Amino acid sequence: MKGLLCWATACAVVCHGAVLLNPLTSDTRPVPVSPQQHFDHPAALLNPLSGGRRPVPPHSRLPRGGGEPDSHRGVKSRCREKASHPLGPVNIPLSSWRPGSVDLQWSGEISVGTPPQKFNVVFDTGSSVLILPRSNCTTCGAQHNLFNPSSSTSFSPLPNLSADMQFGNSGGGTVPSPNPQIANCTAVTDTLSIGTTAARGVQQQFLLCDHYSEGLATQQADGLFGLSFLPVEYWPVPPSASVPANFSTAFWNLVNSNPAWSPTFSFSFSPDGEKNQLTLGGTDTSLYDPPTVQTVPLDKELSEMRNGWVVNLIHVSVHGRSVEFTNSTNPLPPRSLFHQFPDEEEQEKDIDHVALLDTGSAISVAPDNRTAGALYAAISPLIQPLDDLGSWGAPCEVLDRVATDVTFTIGDAEIVLDRKYFNVGEFPGQPGVCQAVISHSVQAAREPLRQRPAWIIGNAVLRGYSSVWDGKEGTVGFGELV
Repeated sequence: MKGLLCWATACAVVCHGAVLLNPLTSDTRPVPVSPQQHFDHPAALLNPLSGGRRPVPPHSRLPRGGGEPDSHRGVKSRCREKASHPLGPVNIPLSSWRPGSVDLQWSGEISVGTPPQKFNVVFDTGSSVLILPRSNCTTCGAQHNLFNPSSSTSFSPLPNLSADMQFGNSGGGTVPSPNPQIANCTAVTDTLSIGTTAARGVQQQFLLCDHYSEGLATQQADGLFGLSFLPVEYWPVPPSASVPANFSTAFWNLVNSNPAWSPTFSFSFSPDGEKNQLTLGGTDTSLYDPPTVQTVPLDKELSEMRNGWVVNLIHVSVHGRSVEFTNSTNPLPPRSLFHQFPDEEEQEKDIDHVALLDTGSAISVAPDNRTAGALYAAISPLIQPLDDLGSWGAPCEVLDRVATDVTFTIGDAEIVLDRKYFNVGEFPGQPGVCQAVISHSVQAAREPLRQRPAWIIGNAVLRGYSSVWDGKEGTVGFGELV
């Protein structure tokens, strides 16, 4: 379901003709949906505006020095009073999907409803919502498990809000689509269960879909499980609506309902591919070497705005040398993904960038074509654009020959895209030509505070480490795999 994406408004939701609240001005405005955009992240459906801001109430903000939001403390303390059998973190085995030459997409099992109905979902740090297909969906793919509301005694149709999801790529996650992939969904409520014994009976709002476009129907996973940074998210409802706009995101709902859990999760992908695992509510130190963990603080303000895991990107290095992105110019469209720019060309004066860490993206994405061009020029001039949608590549034997490690310096840590994941496979419609793992955003991606270029760092990089995501402290750590 995931792949090439835009940093801020990568996924849009149209609430069936309704206008959405503008969190910057408290007024309403139509949702801008451009056919040239690549839509991806469901978090952006709650924030489709050009400024990239989202309504974050003061009680749900993380303290600037770290710590647990007040809303977490209150709910969690009440759960501790009620809990009689505390259960520890849950390990979820992850299965891989290989549409190309390397494994870059993983999914695991959850259960929804009473009695539980099982689903295979992508666990996505770039999203905030849980998305599943409905039993009446005739376009969602014969291979998918479909949720049947009538078979669940705990199902509620509330809040009963309709929403159209738009994604920018078809199943497989590496090749962008010229047309948005669409899912027609409704927000409902039912019990969410994770693991064999833990996290039973958590009431969760999620999107239930009765239509998938062809690209979504051919994906391996049934749906998507957002692992957002903040505990509260917002449905796109007009100010006059009687239905509450806010809801608890799935991971934080589970944390608040399981007193033995910490607001932490970790992904580990074994080098041999034999044991790929997500741990919710803590970490599994048998899969990585704890002393090797490099911990990076999030950019808290941007992470709150995006409801994602956003870090400062200091350098991108190839062959031991930083790639020079200075003085590049890039004509921008009338409305960029994250900020409204004047007509004149933008001048980048340094390589002070930001990056969204995204386990739902098979590939990584540079902010614009000039940045991607500078990166590939430093690797090999033989790597060239393959289409008008941001893909790059070369003849397969050439790409394998010139492939190299790419190092991303985020904060004080260095994480490496291993050269063995550089070639994602033959590009559709171009026999003998293979796609490189870093694409670029067609519409220049910029963050709203300082207009810094905004990257996506996806699974091709993250799979090289055991990554530890700490929602309480606002950090992400990278440890060596065992």
